Amino acid sequence: MICRFIKELYKVSSSLQLNYSTEEYKVLETELNHFNLGPQVYSLLKQNRHLDKIPIHFKDVLTIQYENQLILNFLIKNQTDLVLSSLEEKNIFVISLKGPLFSEKYFGDFAARSSSDIDILVMENQIDETIECIRSLGFITEEKNDEGHFHKTFSKPLPGSGIPLLIEIHWNFLKENTSNFPMDELWIHAIPIKNFQFVKELSTFYTFYFIILHAWRHNLDSLKHFLDIIQIIHMHHNELDIELLLQTARKHKTFKRIKRTLSIVYQQFPNTNQLLELPFRKKYGTRWRNGVILAEKIDKRLVYLDFIDYQFNSYDTLYHRGIALFEWLFPSKFGLEAELNHTRLSYLQLFKQRGNRLVTSIIFKIGKKER
Repeated sequence: MICRFIKELYKVSSSLQLNYSTEEYKVLETELNHFNLGPQVYSLLKQNRHLDKIPIHFKDVLTIQYENQLILNFLIKNQTDLVLSSLEEKNIFVISLKGPLFSEKYFGDFAARSSSDIDILVMENQIDETIECIRSLGFITEEKNDEGHFHKTFSKPLPGSGIPLLIEIHWNFLKENTSNFPMDELWIHAIPIKNFQFVKELSTFYTFYFIILHAWRHNLDSLKHFLDIIQIIHMHHNELDIELLLQTARKHKTFKRIKRTLSIVYQQFPNTNQLLELPFRKKYGTRWRNGVILAEKIDKRLVYLDFIDYQFNSYDTLYHRGIALFEWLFPSKFGLEAELNHTRLSYLQLFKQRGNRLVTSIIFKIGKKER
């Protein structure tokens, strides 16, 4: 239901058709809750003056979700502005990623896209200065992170809330040993925000590039990633040069990641091709074959097969695939704890668990083909 609904919202032409039954709207409500897409859907309907085309009950549900997100995003925006202003005073170059600022620019409404934390990008040589600055703002607790990753996370307690506010400090978009992504190039094309010298924003091109890589890193595990990509295309397709993107990705050794992600997005939402045409067609099976399905309804055996494809067919060079394979076979302690859910931590236990999953998945897939 939800994919059908989103396709309708993003139709390139013709009038909006929302002739769904009461039961279908109930299913849609469940799916929107699962992906926390109510605020985005509400904002899209409101901007296009389509709120009167949906049932009152469904409109009320979307309104409540939007208003709740409005309050949360207002808090996050306030804290983000505080962080950016403080870094400006310290002469630290910084770019805000995702969050209310991204939502305001690309969705036309700072409350449209759900946010739960603050993400910033800084230069690697200014990480220590950045940490010192954000600690002075109350983000004093460092959260656990994989040492091989490219960000650090800190939290700040909020009055009246049992859930702290998180801030992620990034200095890269990808693991440096699995791509040739030159962050200097990104900073050169960053655009200064008015009244600031050190606070910048990504250009539209690099925003699109970053959002695709971000979606890939999460293996498109939420429809939120699909909507981010689709929305940028709908808003800025005249500014985007797909050939330049692919040429840049080849240079940075991220081409397969870009190709995989865009192929899956376009496979689910083919009308996007009318706005920004892809020069390739690659179909993906497993959980993508019949559209995006709610996580609890996806057979875990299909998800695992999809993960294997994602894990080993996403790298441009044999060297990068080798690194990815080694890190998957022998993850850090952080990765081991996450995958084994803090059970007995041993590589033998890890290999046994993965082997069982793989064998079960293959048997299941063969059985489905025979039927």
